[in-house]
Amino acid sequence: MFNGVSGNVFIGSRSGLNNVSGIQNTFLGTQSGYNTNANANTFLGYMAGRTNTTGQFNTFIGVQTGLSNTTGSSNYMMGTNAGLSNTTGSGNYFLGDNAGGGNTTGGFNVYLGSNAGNGTNVNGDNNVAIGFESGRSNTNGTTNLFLGFRADANAAGLTNATAIGPNAKVGVSNAVVLGNSANVGIGTSMPTARLHIASGVPNQSGLRLEELNDDDPAVKSTNKFLTVDSNGNVILATYASSGREAAVESLWQRNGTFLQSTKGEAVIIGSNVSRTPAGYRLYVQEGILTEKVKVAVRNTAEWSDHVFAPTYKLAPLVEVEQHIQRHGQLPGVPSAKQMVEQGNDLHRTDAKLLEKIEELTLYMIDQQKQLDQLKAENQQIKQRLASRR
Repeated sequence: MFNGVSGNVFIGSRSGLNNVSGIQNTFLGTQSGYNTNANANTFLGYMAGRTNTTGQFNTFIGVQTGLSNTTGSSNYMMGTNAGLSNTTGSGNYFLGDNAGGGNTTGGFNVYLGSNAGNGTNVNGDNNVAIGFESGRSNTNGTTNLFLGFRADANAAGLTNATAIGPNAKVGVSNAVVLGNSANVGIGTSMPTARLHIASGVPNQSGLRLEELNDDDPAVKSTNKFLTVDSNGNVILATYASSGREAAVESLWQRNGTFLQSTKGEAVIIGSNVSRTPAGYRLYVQEGILTEKVKVAVRNTAEWSDHVFAPTYKLAPLVEVEQHIQRHGQLPGVPSAKQMVEQGNDLHRTDAKLLEKIEELTLYMIDQQKQLDQLKAENQQIKQRLASRR
């Protein structure tokens, strides 16, 4: 036993043998603190902290605990072979036989339980493994959490990954895995599904999606949706399964301030109508009541100003009369049968009626010219007769 004025206590064969300037150290056990020349270390056990040189503020308790430590500081290791291979890692807390046994340079890890964090290249920083043999496959992982019997990683180099529960395994970074084929209960002590939520408030699910609400645009059109069955289980359903067509999800989409058909389908309002004639997009049974109707005209060619063009050939009234006698209608005007079969196209009908009005105007102008000529000729005849009297 050696107890110098520097406050060191060394008990055991070759314990603290090479210490020269280190102070406030306590070494108990054969070769414990053998090479230490640092301050404020506590090594208890056979060869505990044997190769430590300048590492300080360490506590190693157990056979060969912290055996290979050289410059690592502020470590707490307890258990046979706990932190056995640690050399420069600092700020670690290893509790359990072989806990952190494979760590060499990793720092600020917490391994609790026999063989916790004890694996090849399990040498990262800021990891927590609590439970027997937990975190043994956390190869080069950092900032991960393993909680439970053999909770572990099943991929290397993970970051910010969490596995909670006996035999729980996580294989991707920035992820949380709860249990191994286990049910998770929120608000209930008896979960019967993979995720069982009990809000405790009638008619409320207890589930909230903060960044998703009914004002957000849909990113996909579908006739499928999530709903619940009589037991509250979330199920996938379709509108067709309840006898409804997927009018909202698959037929319509929002386009700015407009509601737009997704595929250009026609719209039918009414019953006993299965389709509309080709080229039409809206059918309303029993009519429409509105204060104003405006029919768009695509270009000037679809209107009837061409009647007044110098090149327009106005049919003689004799031909018009013959056409009426033969067909019972004006030339170019749809028959009653055509109207029933094809419907009344307001734009085309208005243009055709205007065409006939303009033709009628031209006929009237021509008739007026003929009438004026007859009046002039009649006046001349009257003048001749008067001169003979």
